[in-house]
Amino acid sequence: MTDRCIASRPSVDQVLAIVDFMEKHPALALGQLRGLEGRDESKKLWFQLTRTVNNITGPIRPMKSWIKYWADKKSTVRSKVMSVGGDPNSLCSNVEKKIWDLFLSSDVTKPRNSVKQESHYIEETNFNEDSMDETNVESDPVLTFEEPIADVHERHIVIMEKLLTVMSSQATALAQLGQASAVSSQAMERLAEASHIQARAIDRLATTFESIGAATHQVSNAMVDIDATVKRCYATSPT
Repeated sequence: MTDRCIASRPSVDQVLAIVDFMEKHPALALGQLRGLEGRDESKKLWFQLTRTVNNITGPIRPMKSWIKYWADKKSTVRSKVMSVGGDPNSLCSNVEKKIWDLFLSSDVTKPRNSVKQESHYIEETNFNEDSMDETNVESDPVLTFEEPIADVHERHIVIMEKLLTVMSSQATALAQLGQASAVSSQAMERLAEASHIQARAIDRLATTFESIGAATHQVSNAMVDIDATVKRCYATSPT
């Protein structure tokens, strides 16, 4: 699924979310939801967990993949402890210690077979986790809902969530564009106002120069008149 490859390892936050969810739903974690009502409840919880984990930074996986991951994780923790004689102190990870303390320490004495994939969807297997990694096989029939339906439903959920995210981003971008346009419009209005003020100042300056020119012309005429008068005075003087 795009950049978040299904084959990549879950992030620490995703693993913590799974363990926290299982701590709140121990019956799901221990495979104790049996019978018709139990399987329906199990399905709802796995859908809820899948949606939660896929919304956390890390790979996006279908529900059956997270079911298998949980079964494999418990099997890995159990194998590590049993390989050192049942000493849980050999576990280096706090998450693995928590898984051991919450879900595995009470049944350490029970014999185990190789762990099968913990999924309602894998053909010819039962959903109950105990029936996959213990000798006591559950007699209830396999759940009837099919993998393609579940996968399509999960993909639709993921697509809708991504679509909502994209739409939210687009709305934010449009709001920012509108804000930038408003700022640009205000700047253009201020520039137009400044241009108008400048035009008025130039007009006043032109009027002033015209007034100065007219006054200069009048002074020139007056000087000519004075000169003519003086000349006449000298012309009429007695010899």
